[in-house]
Amino acid sequence: EDAGGVVVWAGTWRVGGVLAVSRAFGDRPLKRYVISTPDIRDAALTVDDDCLILASDGLWDVVSNQDAIMLVKNIPEADKAAHRLVEEAFQRGSNDNISCVVLKFRFS
Repeated sequence: EDAGGVVVWAGTWRVGGVLAVSRAFGDRPLKRYVISTPDIRDAALTVDDDCLILASDGLWDVVSNQDAIMLVKNIPEADKAAHRLVEEAFQRGSNDNISCVVLKFRFS
């Protein structure tokens, strides 16, 4: 918006009312309105850390961080955990593409 564009809610947040924010990064006409500076964090993992969930906004639009953790914490296989999250987002009515990768940590 500071660059002269507009972001509106139309089932999901859309740049210029056209493309979802994540898709607008590579769209030439909308690129000038989207800043693709990544948010980078560095954290030390501990035995209390169970997994890492990487997912598209199709998941995060309808599933909170806490809900996602609760849904997968008792699923030991990463692929089954990811599938569970995708199915949950679909059941909750996500209107966007749903992609998900789950990394399960095993400390010895």
